[in-house]
Amino acid sequence: MSRLRLRRGNWSVQELERLRLLLPNRGVEQTALLLRRSADSVLRKALDLLRVPTRKGAWTESDDWQLRQAWGAVELRLLAPMLGRPTSEVRRRASQLRQRFVEGQWTRTELRLLKKLYGTRTDADLEVSLMRSRTEIAVAAKGLCLAKDKRFQAAQVSSARARQGAALAAALVAQSDGNSSSKRPGNTGKRSSMPRWTTDEVEQLRKLYPDQDNLAVARALGRSVTSVANKAYQLGIHKTAALLTSIGRSNIAFRYASDDAATRPNERFAENGDSAAATRESGQTQLPPGPIPPEAPLVPAVGSSKSRIDNTLDRAAATGQQSSADGD
Repeated sequence: MSRLRLRRGNWSVQELERLRLLLPNRGVEQTALLLRRSADSVLRKALDLLRVPTRKGAWTESDDWQLRQAWGAVELRLLAPMLGRPTSEVRRRASQLRQRFVEGQWTRTELRLLKKLYGTRTDADLEVSLMRSRTEIAVAAKGLCLAKDKRFQAAQVSSARARQGAALAAALVAQSDGNSSSKRPGNTGKRSSMPRWTTDEVEQLRKLYPDQDNLAVARALGRSVTSVANKAYQLGIHKTAALLTSIGRSNIAFRYASDDAATRPNERFAENGDSAAATRESGQTQLPPGPIPPEAPLVPAVGSSKSRIDNTLDRAAATGQQSSADGD
């Protein structure tokens, strides 16, 4: 899981708070990695800490929002007690949400959720989380130059190979009756990756990155926004002060804008990937745009140090992205 020694023993108040904030969106494995705890330890503590009383009756908007954010990251045996519903009911509700696709213009809230979840969720899971069809999700992700995280892709490949091994074992059992005509299953776990950076691309990145938003740079280079941001971080390239100021002003303006304003052509936050870069380089806390949906954590956080924890997680995520971008 990590080269660092895993923590053992009693959980501190700070660890419990981070667990409450991380697990509903990141799942057991990623939370364990960030907390430097074993996955079993995180699972046991989450079941003890995040379980809520049994709920009955109709699903509320808040229930649906919590399910959508956790779907695909938190396994059902943990998600069900976190929602206070039986596993079968949670699975049935997810199927219902998948059938209630939304059409039309994407709102800022939807785009924020897409950028947040796309790298670590399968397309099938995103249908539940975003309540959009795979075609619409693919088009929106392509327009924002989003890509799946390498660590997530590796996990998907490993899972596909495990399923392939199980299928092969079943095929061998079926052949025990003397029928040898069945074919060996092929390797369906394909990992897509961005090509390595060429010298010309690096030079173009050095020229474009300081004065242009990440989405424009990604489109010019034919790469994902994450790949551009990670390579710039590796090379020590920074945005100009003028661009950071512009991004900061835009984020503040969109923070108080109505959701209908997302259709205006001069809205940059919904299309560029520079808010994280602006936050990292300016040292300011990023203000999320648009109205806040009913996305409160499944269990309220303890204390009032959320900003400090978010900054710590951002640094941890940046470190993980840097290591994952070594092959770009």
